[in-house]
Amino acid sequence: MEAGGGHTAVRAIEANAFFNANTGEHSIESKTPLEPLDVTIKEPNRTLSLKGNVFSINEHFDDIRALYDIIESLYFVLPALLNIEFADPPIIERVDGIVGDSHFRWQLSKWEGHFRTTTQDQQEKAVIRSWERLNSLAEPNRRLLAAIHYFHVACRLARCGSTPGEFLPEVLLNLAKTLEVLFPPSGDGKTRDAVRIKLKELGYKEDEIEGKFIPAIALRNEIDVGHVSLCIFNPEQLKILHSFAENAEESFRELFVRVFDNVSSGMFQIVPYEVEVAGPEARKIIDRIQQFMRL
Repeated sequence: MEAGGGHTAVRAIEANAFFNANTGEHSIESKTPLEPLDVTIKEPNRTLSLKGNVFSINEHFDDIRALYDIIESLYFVLPALLNIEFADPPIIERVDGIVGDSHFRWQLSKWEGHFRTTTQDQQEKAVIRSWERLNSLAEPNRRLLAAIHYFHVACRLARCGSTPGEFLPEVLLNLAKTLEVLFPPSGDGKTRDAVRIKLKELGYKEDEIEGKFIPAIALRNEIDVGHVSLCIFNPEQLKILHSFAENAEESFRELFVRVFDNVSSGMFQIVPYEVEVAGPEARKIIDRIQQFMRL
């Protein structure tokens, strides 16, 4: 619909390519952009049209359920199909329509928003504390470093999503990784029990452990997080999952404060990890990728 900002250029038209050497982000902009797309598809029972960035469907529905089904199909499936053909992955910003003489908008029925209030002084002290915590990573503490990285990725994904819960599985996966790398299992290999033991050492009560942290690991294998899953969750189940992920950020932030404070005071020790080079299987895979990339 508009020029610039993506990976798409008009063939045989002069263009400017942009590259950010700080982040690796790159885009291209044709001097003469495409006209807004104009596509009409006529089927026996409906007419579909794309005018610029507005996709419309005109169809008769026997009931609200049928209307709801087509909206869900378009919302969740059409962008994925267009992504196969387009170089820039599309998203849907808004869904609205008309039934008879009534206008409607398809929106969230419920959502939670969490905010933190602060002051100038608190933010400035937060910067100082963050700088001082570098000392806890100086040894180096490989596990703690990896844990704050995974948590940072989880928070970034939660902010980058353009649709509700777009990266929910990936957020939960990185929260699970945060706990697993921070509190590794010992001889019996039971990850959840290892996390429970260490959280108790840090002063957490059972209801806090089971409600704020263990679900991140428990869900890893069950909701298309660490493994493929084709199951469907009902709206109430999805609300619970979204709510957990939303609340988890502050829970994990508070956890890191406890960990850093206790590590710096010597009251808590993280299992050491010796930095190792990539293993033989990983090297083999990388070498194979390099081999075939030359083709």
